[in-house]
Amino acid sequence: MTNEVKSVVGYEGLYSVDRHGNVTNDKTGHRLTPCKNCWGYMNVCLRKNGKGKSEKVHRIVANAFLPNPLNKREVNHIDGDKSNNELWNLEWTTPSENRKHAVETGLIPRRKIRIVETGEVYQSAVECAKQIGGSFGNIYHCLNGERETHRGYHYEYVD
Repeated sequence: MTNEVKSVVGYEGLYSVDRHGNVTNDKTGHRLTPCKNCWGYMNVCLRKNGKGKSEKVHRIVANAFLPNPLNKREVNHIDGDKSNNELWNLEWTTPSENRKHAVETGLIPRRKIRIVETGEVYQSAVECAKQIGGSFGNIYHCLNGERETHRGYHYEYVD
């Protein structure tokens, strides 16, 4: 099978990408060297109309090759390796599907949550949110230090 090449969506005529995640400048034929960002994803800098923008390679590959009929927002690395941007390793997911995959594969450890004020322990932030009528996303923000409280409570991980 030949290595199919497609235009990078939004950069047609400027850059191309193949199924292996190689991004090439169409004018020079030069293959771009990706850099790992602070979250572990591989990025390349694409220029258009004199402006540069850092783009994630896995999203470039997915946008070029993967149909997304359900308009899912996130691209999951099936093997959990953020530097493996081969087409076979990518799939469109919802945010909750992506988080579930990360927990199931051990990328995000499954940890119990305790409400500091009550001492109640829950198996997950989702379970805790259901019990208090809150948002598991806001509980995670509290646990990560991005937010002080949610629904009047402080939260902590239990090992």
